[in-house]
Amino acid sequence: MTDPDTLLARAATVLRAAPEPGWEAISDRVLAAVRAATQHGRPLIATPAPVDPGPGALLVTDRVLCSTLARVLRRHHPCRPTGIDLDIDEGILRGLTIEITARYGTDLPVLADQIARTAATVVTDLLGDSADPALDTIRVIVTDLVTDGGQAPTPPA
Repeated sequence: MTDPDTLLARAATVLRAAPEPGWEAISDRVLAAVRAATQHGRPLIATPAPVDPGPGALLVTDRVLCSTLARVLRRHHPCRPTGIDLDIDEGILRGLTIEITARYGTDLPVLADQIARTAATVVTDLLGDSADPALDTIRVIVTDLVTDGGQAPTPPA
């Protein structure tokens, strides 16, 4: 069997000798995506919410919560989530911050309120009673605006 380190070293040598045109322009993004894909998620305690979960406790990773939340927000609101930051303390979700790109001309306070309510529903669906403290601490920040030709889609009716 071939040693994985030897195989990777040989592959790296071959790739460096014949780089893909334009690789330099995208290499940082590709490497960041690869690193992110291999990171482990942090466990969040779901119902009930003991400080020290024992055997049989239900845990949901932060990555599952973030991906579910982003998917639901894109589907139901005219926005594009660009960042979701979770405040986790000893496995308990204490709050979250959602950064979005929205359409120019959107009533941003109304949109932020709708997004916060949707986020609270998603968090409760995934984490149950352990989400109660987090529901009071949901922040929505608009980081960019796009015109009709931008990437903030209108949700289906």
